[in-house]
Amino acid sequence: MGRLKTTWIRRFSGERANLCLRVAVTLIGAVLVALGIALSKHAGMGTAAVSSLPAVVTDIAQVTGQGWVTMGMCTFALNLLCLGAEAALLGREFHPVQLLQFPVFLMLSMAVDGWLWALSFVPADSYVLQVAFLLLSIATLGLGISLQLAPNLVMSPVDAIVQVFSYKTGRPYSSCKVAMDVVLMTSAAALSLGVLGGLHEVREGTIIAALLVGRAVGLWSRALTRLAWVIPPAPRTFIAPLIPQGAPAGAPESEAAAPLAAEGDLELAE
Repeated sequence: MGRLKTTWIRRFSGERANLCLRVAVTLIGAVLVALGIALSKHAGMGTAAVSSLPAVVTDIAQVTGQGWVTMGMCTFALNLLCLGAEAALLGREFHPVQLLQFPVFLMLSMAVDGWLWALSFVPADSYVLQVAFLLLSIATLGLGISLQLAPNLVMSPVDAIVQVFSYKTGRPYSSCKVAMDVVLMTSAAALSLGVLGGLHEVREGTIIAALLVGRAVGLWSRALTRLAWVIPPAPRTFIAPLIPQGAPAGAPESEAAAPLAAEGDLELAE
């Protein structure tokens, strides 16, 4: 194991190899987040807060005969809206390199539809199976989010916009995250009640996910600390940070515990 570790670190310490590794881990994390979203949708117990609005819009499209509208497309639209909001709120402080969020959430959105298609062949016709899928979605979301944060490149826009709100308002990231989730859930519930005549996609599973996804991220972070060497320290800064360095409330709490970020990683600087 020691020899493998030494060889791995030597192989991925170079600039190009290190960047490629970080990009790969980021994209793997995005695919796993997409799987978590698809699992929560397939469970039918209510999706996680961040995907509740796209899920409701998808249901409305199906009911109104717009069957070509998919959850992946609605997820893409929400992320695109959040990316635009980031640029608008930050103004000249927005680094164009942050547009690299686009291919990440494009892959995530496409993966959501791919996973939903694959899961359509798996039955979820009992409450026990629904609970199992919900718990699996929470665990998968936790792992995916942890892997997305670890390379310290770009965040998905729905997470990045929370960081921007935190920076602009001076409030803690956790408080802004809760507010964002409440806004998304409330909007999804209101839209569902108004158009579909009942609560769709916002159910007990939504509450359970809100309580447990953060804990799952923490558990995966602790479990993966032994693999910190998998991403060797970056030889230089690859991506300028979304929020200017030294911002009082900009960094999300989860970044501090990025599971695969090796000790000694360079701080991002402008």
